[in-house]
This record gives sequence, structure tokens and C-alpha cells, in this order.
Amino acid sequence: MKRPTLTLLSLACLLSAAVTCESDIIDDPSFQLWCGQRLCVWDTEEGEIRKVPTWHTNDYGVDLVGSPVILSQEARNSASSVRIEVTSQIQQGTIVSVEIDHEGDGRIDWTVTVPPSEDFTNHEWRVDEGVSSDGIFYLRKSGEGRAVVARLRASRF
Repeated sequence: MKRPTLTLLSLACLLSAAVTCESDIIDDPSFQLWCGQRLCVWDTEEGEIRKVPTWHTNDYGVDLVGSPVILSQEARNSASSVRIEVTSQIQQGTIVSVEIDHEGDGRIDWTVTVPPSEDFTNHEWRVDEGVSSDGIFYLRKSGEGRAVVARLRASRF
């Protein structure tokens, strides 16, 4: 009798995890997937990046080195509303922004500047304009100060 209960519980947990992951519209929101010195999923369009530990030595983030730095990733799903979550440590005077090209047509349709912070801080925004599966997300840095991003999650709202 215990075995079926455990199996059902395991199945419920697995389905819960799948539903949570399915709401993400970009891959590797926590910058954990590295292929040598570059991110596996994110494209480095300009500048230099480095893999760095964040609040734990085995939890990595991306250090946006120098200026300018531009990372991009195509959306893997479409969404009518998007929640953007950023966890970052950004030195005062350094500008880091998240931008969205909703249709992948080369025009930035939405942008937000991530506030600077001495410690890793979470920020969240809601984007009510839809994003197609051709949409592109950008992480852009300008200024010479240090900027480490531990998470950039885009999910259906």
C-alpha cells in the first residue's frame, strides 16, 4: 500500500516541476550552463563575460566585463504577458538593462534599467505586451563598473 502512495506522490512532484518549467519562455535563467568560457544557451553579441560564483561557490552568475556587453536569447515559447525577474549585483554608475524585441524584427519594444545594488538583489517587472516565439531577450551593460547577474528569468504571467 505504501508503494502506490509514494508513486503517486512522485508523479505529482514531477508534474508540478514540469508545469513550473513550462512557464519559462527562455532557457537557463540562472546562467548555470557554461560551455568552457562561454554560456551554452545565451549568445554573447558584444563584449566579454566571465563565470563567477554568486552567494554560493557552486551557484554561478555571469560577470559582464567592460563595456558594452550584450547577451541575447530567442524566446522558446510565446506569451501574452511576461514576468521578468532579475537577481543582480550592480555597481553604482553602471547601467544594466533588460530589453525585449517582441517579434524578433530588430526593434526593441520594451526596456527596463535594473537598479544598482551593493548586494545581490531581486527585481521584478510585468510586461503586458505579448512576446512571440520569435521574440528576443537582451541583457545589456554599459559603463565600466562591475555587474554580475545571477538570474534573468522570463516566464508567462
